Amino acid sequence: MQVGNKILTEDIRFLKGVGPKRAIDFSRIGVRTIRDLIYLFPHRYEDRRWIQNISNLKINQVSTVRGRVVVTSLRRSRRGMGIFEAAVDDGTGIVLATWFNQSYLKDVIKKDVDILVYGKIDYYKKLRIISSDYEIIDGDEPDLGIVSVYPLSGKLNQKIMRKLIKGILDEFLSGLGEFIPYDIRMRFGLINRVKAMRNIHFPQDENIIYQARKRFAFEEIFLLQLAIGIKRLKRKYFSKGISHKFDFDLKKRFKDVLPFELTSDQDKVLERIEKDMSSSQPMNRLVQGEVGTGKTIVASYGALLTASGGYQAALMVPTEVLAQQQYIKISEMLSGFNVEVGLLISGMDKQYKQEIKEGLSKGEISVVVGTHALLQEDVEFRNLGLVVIDEQHKFGVKQREVLKQKGKIADYLIMTATPIPRTLALTLFGDMDISTIKEHPRGERNINTYWVSDEKRGNVYGFLRDMVKKGAQGFIVCPCIEDNPKNENKAVEKIYKEAKELLGTEEVLLLHGRMSSENKKDIIEKFQKGNVKVLVSTIVIEVGIDIPDASIMIIEDANRFGLSQLHQLRGRIGRSGQDAYCVLIADPKTEEATKRLDAMVNIDDGFTMSEEDLKIRGSGEFFGFKQHGFTDIKFQNISGQIDLLEQAQQEAFQLLGKDPSLKTPVNKELRKELNCRFPQI
Repeated sequence: MQVGNKILTEDIRFLKGVGPKRAIDFSRIGVRTIRDLIYLFPHRYEDRRWIQNISNLKINQVSTVRGRVVVTSLRRSRRGMGIFEAAVDDGTGIVLATWFNQSYLKDVIKKDVDILVYGKIDYYKKLRIISSDYEIIDGDEPDLGIVSVYPLSGKLNQKIMRKLIKGILDEFLSGLGEFIPYDIRMRFGLINRVKAMRNIHFPQDENIIYQARKRFAFEEIFLLQLAIGIKRLKRKYFSKGISHKFDFDLKKRFKDVLPFELTSDQDKVLERIEKDMSSSQPMNRLVQGEVGTGKTIVASYGALLTASGGYQAALMVPTEVLAQQQYIKISEMLSGFNVEVGLLISGMDKQYKQEIKEGLSKGEISVVVGTHALLQEDVEFRNLGLVVIDEQHKFGVKQREVLKQKGKIADYLIMTATPIPRTLALTLFGDMDISTIKEHPRGERNINTYWVSDEKRGNVYGFLRDMVKKGAQGFIVCPCIEDNPKNENKAVEKIYKEAKELLGTEEVLLLHGRMSSENKKDIIEKFQKGNVKVLVSTIVIEVGIDIPDASIMIIEDANRFGLSQLHQLRGRIGRSGQDAYCVLIADPKTEEATKRLDAMVNIDDGFTMSEEDLKIRGSGEFFGFKQHGFTDIKFQNISGQIDLLEQAQQEAFQLLGKDPSLKTPVNKELRKELNCRFPQI
């Protein structure tokens, strides 16, 4: 008999051995139900099949030892870091188990306890086992074999986790059931759910771990693609949209007002948008293109088509700086079409904001550009027909939906200057049509990127001074606004003072997020006019600053920024095709930071960069799934599973082609599982 979803969805606090207090610790790692717990897979395994004698330990080997704690100590390093040590004796010798930054262990690991220790063998004055995992043996036999290691929180430990999961599997596993159709499992050599679940948690050997991981990776992707496929089918066949009508003359007139000819990529996107908006189904399109590839033109044309049909368009952007710039650009492009364009941001005059809101509710304003201010309850549209989200990853799913819901049948266009890796595009945006703009309207850019250590800052700023003397404009970007004794990051206010001393007060301006909207606007206008040569800023310039003549950028403490941020910042220079220079000043302390900087120096294509970023961070961190509402994908090394992802997607879409609602008896259990994981479809 199969276990019902009701049992699996029971609150974890009612599970024997948990309770309300321990449930809080579980919630911190995303476990709220029994299902969550059995799907909390180990993030690694320890091979404890052989306990070694301390006398036989070898340097650099990862080993398991068991013995009695004969003495413990807690000391401090020169930098104040706590170092806890326990001398373990197994009768053949003594090894010093050492833990860094875990001073609390002095209250856990006591003299004379029987302990199992697992870690890497080292030698520094004495034989040591470093930052080891441990298990105190207090009656029960220790966990041996290939042992699962889970994420923890609060007072949870590995022993508790393994005991609880084993208890659940012993009680419920035989009735867990299968939902992936037999023929699909046979095609891809997938083991069944029961076998996979047992062996993902309590494996017998390395091969079965691989098989279990493959099973659950396919399962996760397959179900996600089914959900995406059903969503697409509903939009295609059951959603009624606005069917716009427009003529060729409108497009010709639009092209004539542009300052340059459209690239072939831009032209193709405009054609796709025309086709989408003339259809009876709502448009649902993602446009991705790097900084400077002309996505604003695409948004403007979509807004023009919407306004020409008597509907309204709303463009939401993440910052007030970008909103003001987009407002100016779109107003200029649409000025000859009798289209009223409005701006709505939080920093505006109260009376002017009220006038904009009234204009939207009455339908007098056809196009509005704004920030999160557009999401306010008192912002109402008479007939919203197009929603455009720029820099979509800066907004959460719920925020995007709030704006979309202000129009009953609105077309939907989201844009990003952060190219999305093909793997994630398939996974996260499979329900959308995707267009890509790669060509730059002003021609290819030639940006030379260098990475130097902090000790060479003097040379870098000497180069900046020489460039400014020749008339160049540029940016200095810092990670924080003011000095903080707790960190060593370069503060923008301090660098601003240094830059003024080096270049002269009249040549330098300061910009950061704490300034008022009006102040920011004035500073950017002065910089755009070329009255000032250098803008010292925080990450606020990541989006929305268009200075075509800027040709140099210095990024202080570059290791503090993400790869996509660094690439976005670099995109602010060399926009007119001139030679440009991006200098990263950094002394990275981690391997990941070093990889980011190497990638910046060696890669200039945003799409290649996005794939590299995915490799470095993993898909779990890319775009910050948890912060922005994306699906939390199990086995998040999706970049290494592109073939599996594509195969799962193909199988899902083929299945929906035969059984769109998954109502046939053979797909009954599949539909139940899908409803459990994606109740909104």
